[in-house]
Amino acid sequence: MTVLNNQNLLQLRFVNQAHIEAVKPSFANLPANPYADGAFRKRRYSVIKAQGDELKLQATKAFVQDNSINTFQGNVERTYENLESSLLQSEGMKSIVNEFRAITGIDEERDIEIHQFRMLAIESDTPPAPEGIHQDGFDHVCICGVSHENLEGGELLVYENKQAEPCFKMEIKDGMFALINDREVWHNATPMNKIDASKDGYLDCFVLTA
Repeated sequence: MTVLNNQNLLQLRFVNQAHIEAVKPSFANLPANPYADGAFRKRRYSVIKAQGDELKLQATKAFVQDNSINTFQGNVERTYENLESSLLQSEGMKSIVNEFRAITGIDEERDIEIHQFRMLAIESDTPPAPEGIHQDGFDHVCICGVSHENLEGGELLVYENKQAEPCFKMEIKDGMFALINDREVWHNATPMNKIDASKDGYLDCFVLTA
């Protein structure tokens, strides 16, 4: 294995379940996604700063990734609706963002990008991450599990490099907080399938980056 200078490559913890329960209902209000992954991923996206006891919404901007990072939707400017103001003002969301700040050590002036996802299992082996094994182009990437329903799969996979076999695999449980060193390791998720084909199956999570 490549020597990575004793850096923290992956940190795991669980956040207060009461805060997770408080943010769960907001996922039912996610709008349709007009882009290539819209059939199986609903999303909101905001850029915020965490200053004092407030999550301050920054100017709306398009989300775009270079095609060297995202081979599925690279170089596509995607504009999503912001996270709901009631969610950003909630103690649950503030707690999740403050956990992210505490574990990364970023300051109040740092922009934090928040993606709110509902990943739907719509057919056999629906991919949670259609770009496959990837990095997101940030220093810190955090996956915060919020809810899952009628679902098999969707486990987090972490890799030493893009050509390696996964060195870590774990179910994204409700309240799981996984911080990935995006500069040093790669990540993906296993395909999702419904347990009961007659019912909806999904995984709800936040992805925070800085």
